[in-house]
Amino acid sequence: MAELKVKEILNQRGISVPEFAKMVGVTREYCYSLVSGKHASQKNIEKMARILNLPIRDLYAVPTPIESVYNPYEIVFGRTEHYQPNDIVTFGKLDGEYGAYSNMSTEYPVECCGYTFKTSEHLFIALRFSGYPELQRDIMGYPNSMYCKKVFVNGRNYKQYHHPNWHDNYFDVAVMKYVVALKYAQNKGFRKLLAKTRGKIIVEDTTQQNTSNSVLRWGCQDLQKKDLVKSVRSAAKKHINAIEKEALAKTASLKKPRSIAAQQKVDAKLKIQIQAMEKMAKLCERTIQERCHYTLVGENAMGKILTVLRDNNGVIDYKLEYPLFLFEHEIK
Repeated sequence: MAELKVKEILNQRGISVPEFAKMVGVTREYCYSLVSGKHASQKNIEKMARILNLPIRDLYAVPTPIESVYNPYEIVFGRTEHYQPNDIVTFGKLDGEYGAYSNMSTEYPVECCGYTFKTSEHLFIALRFSGYPELQRDIMGYPNSMYCKKVFVNGRNYKQYHHPNWHDNYFDVAVMKYVVALKYAQNKGFRKLLAKTRGKIIVEDTTQQNTSNSVLRWGCQDLQKKDLVKSVRSAAKKHINAIEKEALAKTASLKKPRSIAAQQKVDAKLKIQIQAMEKMAKLCERTIQERCHYTLVGENAMGKILTVLRDNNGVIDYKLEYPLFLFEHEIK
């Protein structure tokens, strides 16, 4: 079997073996054996690849052909996939061609139980607070779904009111299926937009978001692209710091201070240099984002929901295993 390079990857990312052991859910001693390849079962390799957000082949020092145990283009919810860029259609930014696929888009509102929500995200968040009609009314009134999510989902003040079974048995994914199916049924423009991508797997590209279990649950990330962008930002910052340090050293070495006018000219020149470097870094970032595509890794629950709805004319199987209410209405 080819040699694993997991230890090298951990070193590159500044992750210690004890820290990785907690991420994997094993003891420190077992983890040392694991990263060295002594316990490199297929299950353990897949688990490490999922945690590190890497294709399995990238865990090996010498890439060797590895037969995939599944077809990533079959729709299986809850499974981590490795998508190739030529086979998929991605969405992420709201102003992109397929930005309206996002739950955050205001282009296609959703009606449920006689109540109209500005976005499908508003409804999804409201259902998270099943049993609390006053909070659901507050959520419905928020003009911006992203801010609404920040306040009600990510904020600490409302954690105690979240549905107690929200993350059990993929209940949240079942609720999302219900919500997006409503969006599909009620909006002709949304159906036409989905139809434009027929023949491709739809993938939510969350590469530029901070990596988390939630981000990899709903979408996918291109880790190689993310690392490239990070390296560009780091190089630009390092170069700017060097320019500023050189300017300060030159000023300090003068036998007598410059005149105010002369110093203003030096400061203006330094500002132009820094702005030029920042502009170049942004250009490099944009080029990477638009031109560099590798492997997208994640469960892609949102993309799979959209793909199933598109290919099955709005029909999608879901089972709400726990009671769910919108105001006084039970959702079934």
